Amino acid sequence: MIPKRYKLLSFMILCIMISSFIPLLVSPVAENQKPHVQSIPSAFTWQTFNKNMNVTTFVAPDGSRDQLWHFLNSAEESIFVEIYGVNNPYILDLIRDIHTTKPGVDIKILIGWHSLGYLAPYEPNPYVAYNLTLMGVDFKWTSDTEFTYAHQKFVVIDNKTTIIQAGNWAKTSFPEDGKKSNREWNIAMTDTDVADYYLSVFDYDWGNGIAYDQPRDGTGLPLSYDQDSSTYPRPFAEPGHFSGQMSVTPIVSPETSLQGILYCINSAQVTLDIQIPYFTSVGDAGSVDQIIDAILAAKARDVTVRIITQDEKDYVEAAEIFTNAGIPMIYQDTRWAYPLHNKGIIVDGRIVLISSINYSDGSIEDNREAGVIIEHEAIAQWYSEVFDFDWGLGDFDEIGSLNVYWNPNIPTHSSEINVTVYAHELRALGITDVSLGVKIDSGSWSNYTITSTVFDSAEGDPENYFYVISPQSDGTNITVQATVIAGGDTYVGMEMVIRVRDSIGSITTPTPTPTPTGNPLVELLIELLPYIALAVVVLIGAICVKKRK
Repeated sequence: MIPKRYKLLSFMILCIMISSFIPLLVSPVAENQKPHVQSIPSAFTWQTFNKNMNVTTFVAPDGSRDQLWHFLNSAEESIFVEIYGVNNPYILDLIRDIHTTKPGVDIKILIGWHSLGYLAPYEPNPYVAYNLTLMGVDFKWTSDTEFTYAHQKFVVIDNKTTIIQAGNWAKTSFPEDGKKSNREWNIAMTDTDVADYYLSVFDYDWGNGIAYDQPRDGTGLPLSYDQDSSTYPRPFAEPGHFSGQMSVTPIVSPETSLQGILYCINSAQVTLDIQIPYFTSVGDAGSVDQIIDAILAAKARDVTVRIITQDEKDYVEAAEIFTNAGIPMIYQDTRWAYPLHNKGIIVDGRIVLISSINYSDGSIEDNREAGVIIEHEAIAQWYSEVFDFDWGLGDFDEIGSLNVYWNPNIPTHSSEINVTVYAHELRALGITDVSLGVKIDSGSWSNYTITSTVFDSAEGDPENYFYVISPQSDGTNITVQATVIAGGDTYVGMEMVIRVRDSIGSITTPTPTPTPTGNPLVELLIELLPYIALAVVVLIGAICVKKRK
């Protein structure tokens, strides 16, 4: 007879095994239902969705306000918002209208705790928290212990449409018509799997959120409806609408932001365009230095790199690093808009990153941030047109006074290549001569005077000059360099390389290995294997003892 202690031990092990199987028996029922449920994952791992979906692209100042209003007004079930700050009274009015006219829509808004620029003396965040609470809208602050700053900006509507934003719900991100704004990229993706990923982030942060407390938080100051005017013509007011097969990879700080940024940069084979407000934490041996090293490595493997930033923080230090490597770095023109607030990357005209992630160690390592990588050529090309527009208006100040680029960005063997020299910073000095040096592969330089091929810039001034290079064979590398004589001085631009490619090939950087998502029953059996083995050993031991007796 088997001793009672062996029976008890075996019974306990079997109970553990059986209890572990119970969730598997009920989970298929839960998966077939699509209501929004709370989930609290311990981390958000790298996951890529390869599938058909619908995507809308839009940017500020051009069409951001109209598109955000469109998507929020489309809500029938729920609106979940996780954002750093809100100071736009028109958005607060819109939420009030939706809450009043569609009382069945579940609205939850999570705003950053102690967000810089949204507290005293202006206090828009407390005012918004107070008014949302008065409306009866569910509101929380993000946890003050989880992150240094909760700097993310995303919205999930009806558990199926996710909007990723570079900007906050600010007047400078979603301006009224004719008003001044930042340059910012946004994207809306309609897909339940993608939405579920961001909902898991929202659920986790909501679960750790802090309730609004009026005595502690105050009621803030009323939001101002005043906005600076702008004559910017909004050439990208029409959003992009795309559907079809694409790869979508959500990224979040502090879990996968660095991984996602490096994935984009390391994937570049021909072109790499980066638009970012600043590089800070330079030289600290942290995440930003890894990004800078990756950019330098891209240049070293013959990728044509362009960087648009702004002249603040470590601009000069980063500019020196990139200039020494032959990488042009300009800062955003502010004649029509406020300083740059976008955080985007375009790779080879086929991969684009839209995010809230700044290039600081804190943003990548300590904040909550959110972004998305889309691998789809037409979507990337849409954002490339916006980037090229900004590139044509960019200023140099610290590192020179010339700028050059070409169309198409990646020409094929049948493409004429229209190269433009942007000389708007020198026009006031009196331009007397413009020339473009052209070198085919390792051949000798040819210089072309293009002073007469002047045309108006986007701002209506005759300050751009062009030269057309005839089609070149696949694989050709064309080096171009501009020279302008203005006010009696000669200004020589940086050499840039045009790479003629009929095809780029597959992405050379391996996709980071995602967390396995196999059969849960098999995974559970693997997890319980030690317990099963122990149970078998106990039973065999008990049998052996019985036989000896």
